[in-house]
Amino acid sequence: MEAAVTAMVEKARRKDADAFAALIREFERMALSVAFGVLGDASAAGDVVQDAFIRAWQRLGELREPGRFGTWVCGITRNLAIDALRRRKPTEQLSAAKVVMAPERWTVNPLDEVDRREEKRKVADAIASMDEASRLVLTLRYYEDLSSKEIAERLEMTPAAVDMRLSRARKVLRAILENQTQAQPASASD
Repeated sequence: MEAAVTAMVEKARRKDADAFAALIREFERMALSVAFGVLGDASAAGDVVQDAFIRAWQRLGELREPGRFGTWVCGITRNLAIDALRRRKPTEQLSAAKVVMAPERWTVNPLDEVDRREEKRKVADAIASMDEASRLVLTLRYYEDLSSKEIAERLEMTPAAVDMRLSRARKVLRAILENQTQAQPASASD
């Protein structure tokens, strides 16, 4: 894949918009995951990713290793997301209502769908309440299905550091979800 990415970057450097569009298609989801991991807001993440790809297009000549375009654009995305986070008003909070989850393909039963959506909302609330590093590794692992090695390459970390962050993030997520469950009042039908 690195050779294909290198070829697309070389074409894009010659101002081939179609080649750059192919790079966007290849790396947009990953960039969205990075931005969402930092911001916890799908709408803001989309804006950041758009800005990141514009910046990448403008600075494509600065990329030393064309085969590492994905890592490079994820770094740009992360930096822009951190800048956006810093510009937020202190009163702005992360909200699960802003989180966009992938749609399910099949619905067995409407009640099951309601339960599934409620569980997604709870998980989204929990992830949104976590620190940036935890959100980022969880999003890349579970929404983008990247391995520790792939996450490490994108974030310029070691796979061991990614595994350590994932382990900590899972424990925190589990604790948050357990606290949500224990804090739920008994329903009227109980």
